Amino acid sequence: MAADRTHHRPSTLSIEVRRRNGIKAIKAAQRALDLDDATYRAMLATLTGKTSATELSLAQIGRVLDHLNRAGGVSPKAKARAAGRTRPVPAQDRAALMAEVHGWLNELQRITGKEHTLRYADAIAKRNGWGETVDLVSPQDLHALVGALARTARHKAYQAHERLQREAGGV
Repeated sequence: MAADRTHHRPSTLSIEVRRRNGIKAIKAAQRALDLDDATYRAMLATLTGKTSATELSLAQIGRVLDHLNRAGGVSPKAKARAAGRTRPVPAQDRAALMAEVHGWLNELQRITGKEHTLRYADAIAKRNGWGETVDLVSPQDLHALVGALARTARHKAYQAHERLQREAGGV
């Protein structure tokens, strides 16, 4: 009879196996997103208060995996299929916002004549505390980033217009 009772409880082994598999999935997403160790540990600390996946509970592992999947984390096999991409494919709820980010970066390049890449957007996101890269910011923060890029483009266009006016007046 005692043996029957232990049979119906979830075994410690199965919980540990699920934890190990979760940690492996987190590490695979880290590689897929090409997160350096400092960025990865900062993300863990923000989400869970811990800096190592081995310290996470099952619930925390789930929270981290959800976050990484929303950020566009893909399996290494999917990443291999998308050969040549340097950034993860954005999740569906972020795709339109990422298209706007690219559009404003192109507009900034047109206005200034200088290249504006996603690294520029990453720097804005980092400076504002939204995340280390645009790939990891929340959709709300991504919306704020679009606004920041739009304001920057308007400001740069105004500056270019003023500069042209000064040059035309001085000639």
